[in-house]
Amino acid sequence: MKDLTLTITRADLQHLEHLRNVGQLVGELMLVQDCTTSRRDPEQQLQLASVIHLMTARLDDVVERCNARWLTEEVRA
Repeated sequence: MKDLTLTITRADLQHLEHLRNVGQLVGELMLVQDCTTSRRDPEQQLQLASVIHLMTARLDDVVERCNARWLTEEVRA
């Protein structure tokens, strides 16, 4: 099997950061909504919040690893 080399560009990282920030915003808005409105389906709301939290955490991990790699490469250069 051939080795697959993937390169993430700075533009890709910006898109990932944007997605992470959107996930954080949606999560925060859901918390505010929980405080101000009655939920129609609490189980569905909880599942959605869980997915958003997981997605945001994973994106945050990817963004941090990419930033760390670029900083390491810039120091070597």
